[in-house]
Amino acid sequence: MGRARLLFAMSVALAGCLGSSRPARFYTLAPLQVREGPTSTDSTLAIGPVEIPDSIDRQQIVTRTGANELVVAEFDRWGSSLDGQITSSLVATLGDRLRSQQIAVAPWRSAVLPSGGATWRTAVSISRFDGIPGESVILQARWELIAQSDGKQQSLGVRKAMVTERIDRAGYDALVAAMQRALLRLGQQMGDSVAAAAQMAKANIDDPEIDGWTWPHGR
Repeated sequence: MGRARLLFAMSVALAGCLGSSRPARFYTLAPLQVREGPTSTDSTLAIGPVEIPDSIDRQQIVTRTGANELVVAEFDRWGSSLDGQITSSLVATLGDRLRSQQIAVAPWRSAVLPSGGATWRTAVSISRFDGIPGESVILQARWELIAQSDGKQQSLGVRKAMVTERIDRAGYDALVAAMQRALLRLGQQMGDSVAAAAQMAKANIDDPEIDGWTWPHGR
């Protein structure tokens, strides 16, 4: 009888432990609401590849507690791959920013871009994208703009950005919201620089370097 009671007590305790296990929560970097309106696709911009650090390339959300310590959240995770979510966010933001361009995804550097019309590709490398909960998110990135003409590709230059977004409250939902805003700002900066390069191409100017971009001769 004593053994039966002991086994029953153990089973109740085990059930209590299992029942109190914290469920995982999943988050997305889906872009903020994008305005709707007519577009004119007289050129194409392909986004990718997007490279992210190995330290954050995981399902769990990674944060910092200081300059050198990373924390992996076991129960707060991304709903899909982080690089894929970053790419989707940039595509949406650039599509909204560059209304005259068709936005595509080029997941590999060897991806074949559409022929005909003006075509560009921007390869993105993110060196840091994390934050300290309750404080701020930091996004550091560089992107290279590549022009395609007559089946040939040529780099026009590289730009860098560092975006800091304050986190307005505690919790991973606030952290992810700040990361979302940081991505939006990065996409807007990229869009403005691509628009400047496109304007330079249309102007057919002789100066090979304007606004930081180097445009190839003989275009």
